Amino acid sequence: MAVVAVVLVIGAGLSVVTAVLVRQGERRYAGQMMDRYTDDALAAVADEVGDYQHTLADLAVGLGAETDLTAADFAALTSGLNRQRLPAAAAVTFVVPAADAGTAALQADWRARGATDLTLTPVSPVFGTEHAFAVLDRSFDGRNTIAGRDLSQAAEAMEALRIARDSGAFAISRSYVLLRDRKLPAAAQQRSVTLVQPVYGFADGGWDPRQFRGWIVISLRGTDFMTATLQAQARGSVQLTLTEHDGNQRQLIATASAGTPEAGTAALDRDRVIEVGQRSWLLSVSPTDRLLSANDRRMTSLTLTGGIVVTVLLAVLVGTLTSARDRAVAQVAAATLALREDIARREETESRLRTRETELRHLALHDPLTGLANRALFWERVEHAFATHQRAGRTFAVLFIDLDGFKPVNDRLGHTAGDAVLCQVAERLRRATRSADTVARLGGDEFAVLVEQLETQGDAGIAAHRVITAVEQPLEPGAGLPAAATELPVTASVGVALSGDALDVDDILRRADTAMYAAKSSGKGRYVIGDA
Repeated sequence: MAVVAVVLVIGAGLSVVTAVLVRQGERRYAGQMMDRYTDDALAAVADEVGDYQHTLADLAVGLGAETDLTAADFAALTSGLNRQRLPAAAAVTFVVPAADAGTAALQADWRARGATDLTLTPVSPVFGTEHAFAVLDRSFDGRNTIAGRDLSQAAEAMEALRIARDSGAFAISRSYVLLRDRKLPAAAQQRSVTLVQPVYGFADGGWDPRQFRGWIVISLRGTDFMTATLQAQARGSVQLTLTEHDGNQRQLIATASAGTPEAGTAALDRDRVIEVGQRSWLLSVSPTDRLLSANDRRMTSLTLTGGIVVTVLLAVLVGTLTSARDRAVAQVAAATLALREDIARREETESRLRTRETELRHLALHDPLTGLANRALFWERVEHAFATHQRAGRTFAVLFIDLDGFKPVNDRLGHTAGDAVLCQVAERLRRATRSADTVARLGGDEFAVLVEQLETQGDAGIAAHRVITAVEQPLEPGAGLPAAATELPVTASVGVALSGDALDVDDILRRADTAMYAAKSSGKGRYVIGDA
C-alpha cells in the first residue's frame, strides 16, 4: 500500500506538472498562431491599400497627360475599373478646386468638356473659402452619383485633399460617412475613408507641380473593405478591428469577426500600427472561441487524466500521447497547406494587377481612336532620340503631317466617316514607315512620324514622299466610310525637320511644324524640309 501510495503521489505530482506545461504550450502555440494571423492581416491591408494607391497614381498620370481633359477622356481612363478589381471601392471621382467667384465659370467649362448635366452645388466650406467640386464621377455600386457636390462640406474629405495637395503625395482621410451614403438609412451607412492622389499637368519633360489640376479620389467603404480584404485573413479564428490611430483618440473604421470573442485572453491580443497615406491605422487582433477550441483546450484535462492513469496503465498513456502528437502534426500540416494556397492566390492576384497596370499605361500613352502613340509618348520618343543619336553621331528626322481635304469629309459625310478616314490614314502611315519609326496622332487630323537612324539627310525626303504617296491613294469604303468618300480626295502636307542642327526637342518640333505650314502654303500634297 505504501508503494502504491508513493506511486500515486508521484504520478499525481507528475501529472499536475505535465498538465501545467501542456497548458503553457497551448498558450504558446496560440500566441504563435495569433502572430501569424496578425502578420498576414497586416500584409493584406498594406497590399490592398498599395493596389488602390497604384491605381490612383496611374489615373493621375493619365489625367495629367491630357492637355484638355474631357468627360470622355475620364470615362476612357476609368473604363477598366470595376468592383472585381476594386472590391471595396464605392466610386472614383475627379475633384477640382474653386473659389466662390469661379463657380459659374467652372460649371460652364466642364459642361463644355462633356459633362453636360453638371450642376455645381456650393456649400459653406469647413476650411477657408475654397470649394472642392466633384466634376466627374463613376460609381461602382449603382448608387447616385455625387457629380456637382461640394466635398468641402465634409471636413474629413477636405482635410485629406489639402494634405495631398500640400505634400504632392497620396493621402487618406479620417473615417466618416460618405456624402453619397448620407441619405441611406442609418443601419445601411458605413464608416468609410477617401483615398486621394493629386493630379498635375505635364510640362518641360515631366510633371509640373505648378500645374495643379485637381484630385483623383476613390471612396472606400470600411465594412466592404474588411469583408473583401480581412475576412479571409480571419480564417474563422480571430476578430479583426481596424481603427484610426491618432494619439489617444481612436475612431473605428471597420471590424470583421468569425466567432465569439473569448474573455480572459488579453495575453493573446495583438495590436499593430500601419502607416498608410500619411495616416496611422491600428489593426487589433483578438482570439475567438473557435481559435481556442481549435487548439484543443481539453488537452490539459486529458493530460492530467492520462498522467493519473499512467500509474496504473502505462500503455494507455503512451497511446494517448501518440494520438495527441499526431493530431498536432496534422493541424500544422493543414495550416501550412492553407498558407501555401494563400501565397499562390496572392501571386496570381499580383500578376493580374500588373497586367491591368500595363493596360492602363498603354491607354495613357496612345490615341484611343487610332491606337497610335499620343502627343506625350511622341514627345518622350523624340527626347530619347536626341540622347541616343547625339552620342552615336547619327541623324534623325521629325515629320509633321496635316491632312488636306479632311474637313469636307467631316462636313459632308459626318464625324463617323471622319473617324474612319483617320483610322485608314493611321494604317497607311504604319505601312509606309519602318517598324522602328514612331507614328503618332497629335490631335484632330494632325499626325507625326519620328524617323530614326538616317543614313543621309536625303532619306528624310524619301520617307516624307512615301507618306504623301500612301495618304493620297483613294479612300477605301467600308468600316464606317461610305462609297461617296472615294470622290473626296485626301492628301497630306508634310513638314520635315532634321536633328543635325536642332537644339532640343521643342526646337525640332517647332521647325517641323513651321515646315508643314510652308508645305500647305506652297500648294499642299507635298513636303518641305525646314531649316534653322
